[in-house]
Amino acid sequence: MLDLSRLLAPRSIAVVGGAPAERVVAQCLKLGFDGPIWPVHPTRPHLAGIACLPSLDDLPAAPDAVFLGVNRVATVAAMRTISRLGAGGAVCYGSGFAETGDDALQAELLGAADGMPFFGPNCYGFVNTFDRVALWPDEHGCDRHERGVAIVSQSGNVAVNLTFQQRGLRLGSMITVGNQASLGSDDAVAALLDDDRITAIGLFLEAVRDAQHFAEVAQRAASKGVPMVALQTGRSAAGALIATSHTGSMAGRAAAYDALFARYGVATVRTPAELVETLKLLDNGGALRGRSVVSLSCSGGEASLVADRADDTTLRFEPFGAEHTARIESTLTELVSVSNPFDYHTFMWGDRAAMGRTFTAVMSGPHDATMLVLDAPPRPDNDPGPWYVAADALADAADATGHRAVVVATLAECINEPFRAHIIDRGLTPLLGISEALVALDAAATVGQHSPATRHAAVAAAAATVTIDEARAKQRLRDLGVRVPNGRVVAAGEVPAAAEAIGYPITLKALGLAHKSESGAVKVGLRDEASLVAALAAMPATDAGYLVESTVTDVVAEVLVTVRRDAPIGWLVSLGFGGVTTELWSDVTHLLAPVTAADVKAALGRLRSAPLLTGFRGRPAADVDALAELVVRLTDAVVGTDVVEVELNPVLVGTTGATAVDALLLVDAGAAQDRTTREGHT
Repeated sequence: MLDLSRLLAPRSIAVVGGAPAERVVAQCLKLGFDGPIWPVHPTRPHLAGIACLPSLDDLPAAPDAVFLGVNRVATVAAMRTISRLGAGGAVCYGSGFAETGDDALQAELLGAADGMPFFGPNCYGFVNTFDRVALWPDEHGCDRHERGVAIVSQSGNVAVNLTFQQRGLRLGSMITVGNQASLGSDDAVAALLDDDRITAIGLFLEAVRDAQHFAEVAQRAASKGVPMVALQTGRSAAGALIATSHTGSMAGRAAAYDALFARYGVATVRTPAELVETLKLLDNGGALRGRSVVSLSCSGGEASLVADRADDTTLRFEPFGAEHTARIESTLTELVSVSNPFDYHTFMWGDRAAMGRTFTAVMSGPHDATMLVLDAPPRPDNDPGPWYVAADALADAADATGHRAVVVATLAECINEPFRAHIIDRGLTPLLGISEALVALDAAATVGQHSPATRHAAVAAAAATVTIDEARAKQRLRDLGVRVPNGRVVAAGEVPAAAEAIGYPITLKALGLAHKSESGAVKVGLRDEASLVAALAAMPATDAGYLVESTVTDVVAEVLVTVRRDAPIGWLVSLGFGGVTTELWSDVTHLLAPVTAADVKAALGRLRSAPLLTGFRGRPAADVDALAELVVRLTDAVVGTDVVEVELNPVLVGTTGATAVDALLLVDAGAAQDRTTREGHT
């Protein structure tokens, strides 16, 4: 484990360069850093009022942390010097390295460091308000804190923007990692986990450099009870291209990242506002114990809005039980009906005691959190007094019940800074924006939920692939113990005899053709020789032969099953609605290998098409146990082998058993060549 304490909490700092270095000095002084700061510049007499040394060799001692704000060539030379002097670490602000395609210069920089840790290059550095240090060449909005959250960002400018937030987040530390030539985001998180002042960690990621190390760090965070939340960009094709050109890091597919985060209990969000709101909630009370939420508002419109926006989350707005409903009703007039979301009407507005009784009755149940929708007038010439009363009534109820509560503004500007401070002083969390609040609650119920017994399997990308034809692919699957139809490959003239031997009904496929369904190269359920001969005559000609198979007749559902290498993350297992309309419905969920039968069943339950497996509208239930066994057997058999991707679409799941009736198999071209050579020698 790297020790980054000298770099992140230095007692002495050296800054090298002109204007950027001067801004670093100013930011350290602004935060109140009380250790020595040594500016280094060959011609300037001082930076930000502190006298300069002409060269790094004139430093009075080895600095704990160094900011290198010079051009890329000078950065390499300076890195070599500070490493020789025994510095604790550095921030490399300069650009023009791997993000512009100059991998050689970045490798030279890494060699010059000779094991000394550094952030960057192409990096903004860090702010540590706990220890009053900012190796940060720009403005930032961080206030001094003794405890709070940390954010690790691969984007310098996004990091700057996040420090400017005006949402009440206690941001104690911001670290940017740039190109990650030496230290990656996972190294930064690992170092933050050694700091007991950190309550939660947010991530703005474009790519994970080392998925195995990330997993180790995430597991450690879960064991320490430090929740992690990730905002990962580069999810679209255009976004991935931008991310790659920005930091020189490879952005993987969104599905693989989502599976990685889910496996290790890292919550995910999609916008910076959602990240900030989630971190606020985690900073004040940590993770939620479950997903059951009550919404309070004095408007049916607000209640409906909450219910509508909650559809995009996994939160549950469960109805109150009979006894619980009776307790709530005892605090209301007969004109108010009790439901969840709950419109408590305005008859008690401004009456703290009456609101407190109702809110206490609501919160004295089994739900995991209560949200009060409350937008207050923000202008100085408004009177927000009654809204303060409502917030105080909610805080009174939280104190009385010991349960979790938040105040939620429909519009962010409707909880201004004084009202936000009052809510925080009462021990509640003010969340800004209904959508953002619901995402934050959902994320807070997700963090740390999964602690896998095994680490996910490492993966290596294949330089090139070879496609194995369907007949050989199915034979390999059969050898692995995966159930496939009984079949054989024959020439056109042998098709009727093969069908007779296998037994009708028959499925006939012309091999060597892509997109068999679209080209008319597959016919299913042929019941006699006449229909078989007619189907054969109508098929496009092929020299690759014909696959004659028994037709699976016990079919409840068609399921897509895919296992593929998804470097740099892992072996991605995908499950979804199968058949020729898979792309149309996009009903797919993902896991990282290895998987268990329980993992598979849970993933299948997340599909929109899950009811088709469990007896939809009187249909028989599918043999989900057999499907799960097939997925586990397939995954265990191909992970770590020459397989690059295997797609079974569809797997026909019946009342008993699951059969892969179509298979696409891609293998590593190098491994395939080695196998061919070995077989030739044999």
